[in-house]
This record gives sequence, structure tokens and C-alpha cells, in this order.
Amino acid sequence: MATLVFEKKLTRTDITSKLSVPTRCLNQFPPFGQGRRASPLIVKDLGQTHIQRYWSFRLAIRQRGYAKPVIGGEWRKFVDGKGLKPGDVVLFFKEENEATSEVSYGIKPVYGFI
Repeated sequence: MATLVFEKKLTRTDITSKLSVPTRCLNQFPPFGQGRRASPLIVKDLGQTHIQRYWSFRLAIRQRGYAKPVIGGEWRKFVDGKGLKPGDVVLFFKEENEATSEVSYGIKPVYGFI
């Protein structure tokens, strides 16, 4: 069963650069490797209805100060491909398969919020 990790109303910076992730959600993602500050994150596009599409995002935290997480990688391709604008919302989900202990992620855009 999928659970909502976070819901984010997109800002201009989210659209033009990287997606700022609420820090309180960092524990919902796989731990970074020893000494690492970034890790790949394959995310299913839940806004697609006729084909399965996955995005290769990159979750990173700052090297200094507090560990503010951001999502980069193919994030800008996702934004452009979906035509996202400031004020739109993305829903980010996590699904855990109890039988295999595998974790997967999904993202869904919601348009028209201001």
C-alpha cells in the first residue's frame, strides 16, 4: 500500500532548480552510503495513464549546516515534461512490499493550485 511521504506546493525555485524536500521526510528515503551526501532515486510517474514511466532523480543533502534535502537529477526534465508551474503541487509516495521488503517511490503532479 502506498503512503504519502509529502505534498509540496511548487515554488519558482522548485521549478527552475531542484525540488526542496521537507526535512522531516528524510527518514522516508533510503540511507546514504558511508560518507555520501547523495543517492539515486528511481521514481514511478503516477501521472501517466497509458505507459509506465520512471524518472531518475537524485536525492542530496547539504554538506554543511542542517541536512536540507533536495531532489535533482531528472527533476527539471520532469518539470518541463509535465508543464509544471509555481503553485502546482506534487504528491510524493512510498510503497513498501511486505513480502519482499522492497521499497519503491512514486510522484504525481496536481495542477492548478495557487
